[in-house]
Amino acid sequence: MKILRVLFILSLAFVFGCQTQHLMPEATTPEQIKEPETAKIDNAPKIVVKEERVSVPAGEEKSLDSKRFYVILGSFGVYQNAQKFKSELMHEGFYPGILVNENGLYRVCVDSYDDENTARSKVSDIRNKYKQYSDVWLLIKKED
Repeated sequence: MKILRVLFILSLAFVFGCQTQHLMPEATTPEQIKEPETAKIDNAPKIVVKEERVSVPAGEEKSLDSKRFYVILGSFGVYQNAQKFKSELMHEGFYPGILVNENGLYRVCVDSYDDENTARSKVSDIRNKYKQYSDVWLLIKKED
């Protein structure tokens, strides 16, 4: 009977010893213990950036040409379509302008900046406030 009790206690010690062994860290010194790495989760979509040579077509505000970074909401092959979209954006409270690239595409921009970070911030801001313009992107004017 004594032998059965000893075997029972030993088997319990073995079972619980194995379980706690998995819970204990293998490292014993502070240098060996590493903090778990936290993955940075970034669910924000990447900002599309294109670099192009652009100019201001006749009839548009010439001061638009003085900036380097443009927040673009639309691209059109026909100038009249770009004008129509510009008019729609004005009714939504934007102050848009039209640029034309070297391939003849008309880019409707809603803001222009000298600073890239400010322009990127505006792209993110528009994505958050206007879900219909989630495809907003950043145009960088190529320097000659």
